[in-house]
Amino acid sequence: MKFELVDRQGYIPDLNYGISGQELSCFIPSDYPFQQVSYNNGEGEAIIDKHTWQFFFTQEGIGIKLIDGIVSLKEAEHFLMAIKSHIWGETHQQVQIFMAGTTPK
Repeated sequence: MKFELVDRQGYIPDLNYGISGQELSCFIPSDYPFQQVSYNNGEGEAIIDKHTWQFFFTQEGIGIKLIDGIVSLKEAEHFLMAIKSHIWGETHQQVQIFMAGTTPK
């Protein structure tokens, strides 16, 4: 399952990457303990609550992909809203959340 957080104006705040081994803390809210699995050039994977999530940049915004595990849509929405608030702040209203997938041939 892949999601995108997209600001209507194309705005992504400057991200403050964490210390070595915790760089992805710029994506992950502080109330979600995580273990970083990989990190390369601003993107990577982390285990959060026994689920592996990938964080990356898209043409329009930030991508978040569930790599391993199962979550309900409600759980995913709660997590994505927390990420949105963590990156853009509580009052920023221009960010849309999309479910993304591949187009069949």
